[in-house]
Amino acid sequence: MKITELQAYKRLTETFKEKGYSEGIEDKTPCYSWENRNRFGSELKPGHYVDAIGYGYVKLKDVPKEYRTRGFFLHSLSASYDDIVEYVKMHPEEFDRQFFKDHIATNYYSLEFENNDFEYMPLEFIDEELVMCAMLRAVNMRYCDRRGDCDDWFYSVYRRKPEVLTQDMYILGARCFAAKRGKNEFLDITPEEFRTEEYYFALCQMNNTPVMEDIPQSILTNNFLVKLVNDCIDNIRCFTDEALEREVPMKDHGVVKIWQAVIMNDGYQIGNIPLNDERIEYFLSMYDKDSGEYEVGFKSNYKRYLREKNSIPEPPDPIFGFVSQIVISGAKSGMGVEAALDLGTAVAKSSIGIQTRLPIFSSFRVPKVYSKKYDKEEYLVEIYKKLGIQVLQEADYYYYNVVLPENLSIVDNNYGYGVKDLSNDEILIHYYDRGPFYDRTVTVDEINVTL
Repeated sequence: MKITELQAYKRLTETFKEKGYSEGIEDKTPCYSWENRNRFGSELKPGHYVDAIGYGYVKLKDVPKEYRTRGFFLHSLSASYDDIVEYVKMHPEEFDRQFFKDHIATNYYSLEFENNDFEYMPLEFIDEELVMCAMLRAVNMRYCDRRGDCDDWFYSVYRRKPEVLTQDMYILGARCFAAKRGKNEFLDITPEEFRTEEYYFALCQMNNTPVMEDIPQSILTNNFLVKLVNDCIDNIRCFTDEALEREVPMKDHGVVKIWQAVIMNDGYQIGNIPLNDERIEYFLSMYDKDSGEYEVGFKSNYKRYLREKNSIPEPPDPIFGFVSQIVISGAKSGMGVEAALDLGTAVAKSSIGIQTRLPIFSSFRVPKVYSKKYDKEEYLVEIYKKLGIQVLQEADYYYYNVVLPENLSIVDNNYGYGVKDLSNDEILIHYYDRGPFYDRTVTVDEINVTL
């Protein structure tokens, strides 16, 4: 369910309309590039200074008074610029309630970070209308579906004037802001009388953090849980293990566990369900290794599960820190960021030890006869074995340490690497190593041998 479909949102917008409230007016002051300020001989405008402030070319003290217009402040006022915030604090006569209302409509940074507008605006400005304007702006912002974005203003209002926050505001806040990272901060500030089933339902919607851990068992009925899954199957991401194991009736399937019902309806959701042996066995009984559900939703989590279950540590990546230092040193020496990144990438790729390492990942499609038995990486290992290549262990995220038989060699063919059969110069396996050192893609894209 979209935020705008919640009953709390509909009630809030109806109240907003009935009381004759209005949102702020977005300022249309044009902003120009500071670096191109002399292009075509154009005269300086306030928008040039907005850009200059944004890129750190100047401070407020460098902006002549004639350019410190209302439009300039509406666009440049942000918690990121302490000097501008301090100026607004020290000159309340220049910034009335309508200014803050328009600032909310013009600049979404008005609601973010510790020094958001509600943290320092005069207390008498904070009323029901203004906080409703802030909530409507937060809901309709580009990040509104990401938990925890644009929530700082709500906490500032809670600290300074909590009485203006209505029950519907808390329900919408539960839907937009209530991420649990360590502690459930939003739930903690919600008054007990507002913690209704509607509130908890909003708390769980599209929430990929463990907020359900803190919901009373009296709320977590089978009805509530099924309603959540039916609302949006992605809501499974916040379910506790106990909730996942609940048994519910399912048409044509009898009584099943909630996680089983979810996997039956959408196999990709296995990526949002903690794995155990029973869930793995059930998933593999329904989805083959050549399915998108296996490749996208299951495989990486399954391998992580096996690693943890068997106490196998993650492979080290010692080259990353070393190369990062090279990049930093190069940039500091005046080489330029792009050149320094290119140098780092070159060093990383020259350090892979191509005579002793081969890729872990493969984009090669597994032949149909083997597609139910092996996934892409499993098939690749079997090919290595067939060629007499001994796979020792994972060297890092991208490569295995291997031992090659005497008849094979690894060669650089300018557009990638090949495992060559020295007896006939045939390339048996081809792979590439592309991208910058911090975001590489290393994968086998061609296999010219079969099991």
